[in-house]
Amino acid sequence: MAVTATVTRGFTFATGVEADASSLNQLGEPTVTVDSISATSVTLENFTVSTLPANGTTGRMIYVSDGDGGNPCLAVDNGTNWLRVNLGSAVSATDADEYLMAE
Repeated sequence: MAVTATVTRGFTFATGVEADASSLNQLGEPTVTVDSISATSVTLENFTVSTLPANGTTGRMIYVSDGDGGNPCLAVDNGTNWLRVNLGSAVSATDADEYLMAE
């Protein structure tokens, strides 16, 4: 992801100036621009049930390769537990869904 800073007050660095906090403060009042991620795929961290990270950070989402009775699922940290988000049917262009019904 590209991050750029646009300086609103003029300042010119000499060649070879160290980009540390005190030098960057001399730039003035930057405007930070972050590229849109709307068309970017997201790759989630991959875990198994036995390697789940500690919970406690609300809102994190991970992929668990065996978290739904041995099948893959997503999991969301609610601050106390990792909650399973079951994966549905395969992506399809048709409107027909298949369901298994217990008799």
